[in-house]
Amino acid sequence: MSSEDLWAATHALGSAPLLVVTGGEPIQHPGIGALLDAAIERWPRVEVETSGGGEPPRSHPRLHYNVSPKLPSATPRWETTWDHIAGWITEPRATFKLVVADSADYEAARDLIATRGVPRERVMLMPEGMSEAVLKERASWLAERCKEEGFRLSPRLHVWLWGARRGT
Repeated sequence: MSSEDLWAATHALGSAPLLVVTGGEPIQHPGIGALLDAAIERWPRVEVETSGGGEPPRSHPRLHYNVSPKLPSATPRWETTWDHIAGWITEPRATFKLVVADSADYEAARDLIATRGVPRERVMLMPEGMSEAVLKERASWLAERCKEEGFRLSPRLHVWLWGARRGT
């Protein structure tokens, strides 16, 4: 699909104030810079979801990043998602989301945030889970820790509303 066909198909879905670039690891795709430049021309706000496994490809007042570096429990390659964290910290429109399943994850997240110098006011912790019951239990204790530490809580609202299924 050509870039122009992509933009036409996207706009055919309807008017929206936000375009989210996600899927796989968008910042590692060749041409991501050009794609983001074109997106910024077409939307009031563009957000990129990334694990942070590379440097920020662009900086622009309407370009925002949701950086989700992994915790040790998530993958053996978790450290590679933290290799470029200093560059993401200097990007003023980057927020950091860490997925937490239990107290060990919470401690790992807190330690990484502190040792890597991630600004607390830009951190969101999200309870891990694929069912409403699990999410409710994890969000309850995680919310208390977020209040204590000055982090934000990011619930998995789509799972609570529609369940763990594609397309929501």
